[in-house]
Amino acid sequence: MSIGNCSFSFFCGFAVFSTVGYLQGIGSPVSDKTSGAGLSFIAFPTAIDTMPAPNLWIFILACTLFTLGLDSAFSMVEATATVITDTPTGKQIPRKLIALILCSFGALFSFVFCFNWGNTYFDVVDHYLSVYLLLLLGIFQCFGAGWVYCFDDSKQASGAAPTLVLCLGYWGALIPLAFVSVFAFPDKGVYAMLAFWIIQVIAWIASFIMSKQSCGIWYRDTFLYGVYKLGLAISRPSCAVWIPDGEDRDVGRTYHIKAMWVEPFIFYWGFCIKYFFPFAVMWLLAFSFAIDISTPYGDYYWGW
Repeated sequence: MSIGNCSFSFFCGFAVFSTVGYLQGIGSPVSDKTSGAGLSFIAFPTAIDTMPAPNLWIFILACTLFTLGLDSAFSMVEATATVITDTPTGKQIPRKLIALILCSFGALFSFVFCFNWGNTYFDVVDHYLSVYLLLLLGIFQCFGAGWVYCFDDSKQASGAAPTLVLCLGYWGALIPLAFVSVFAFPDKGVYAMLAFWIIQVIAWIASFIMSKQSCGIWYRDTFLYGVYKLGLAISRPSCAVWIPDGEDRDVGRTYHIKAMWVEPFIFYWGFCIKYFFPFAVMWLLAFSFAIDISTPYGDYYWGW
């Protein structure tokens, strides 16, 4: 499934960039519509209008967008319903009723896009949700997986001080440096990024010294706490070996072996989730925020 999803996204990249390049080649006034609603509802229809049998192709595009919206609705409703049913109160409510209520609220609030100013409002909502909400969601997911999960276990293993030094050294430096460097020193962002990683190295050394643990234990229980367990859980199914018991091939045991690639994978994946991805996305969030302040999106009235 992962390979299919990535391959499909890779293939779609050719369709997007070839379409945009074609529009620029013919000097189309909508060649700058390269993302979001502008790409789907302006750039693609404009390019299709120059093709043979445009009505056929626009019908296929409409069906594609409809199915994309439909499966997105499935994922949003199911994800929200799962969170609700995991609560003590939500367990007492039938899942079908929860889905009905969520779909009803979604349909009700979607009516605002059906008025004559709906396209403008949709464009604004699409921009700010796609940029800020998705970036914040990625940061919060990494925060939950890398810094909240197993936090108490790390404090018990190495003490509260080494773990808190890592947390405060990371988030206490990341948030201020990202926004201060973008707004106060836009031409010197590289130095702020370098300063951030210097602070991290100092925090790692201080945490290791304060923990009084061996390097391996500190690495597993403090430096990569949380993501180490998750990385191990991800890799374990790939290391499962089925050993039959006797002549009956349906009876046996499953053993988990630790392959050579497991530790490098855990380090790479865990370090990216816990340390690198929030760093990169936080700076991207700050850059996007600065751009939208200096040049309001779409030159719309600020109230939009």
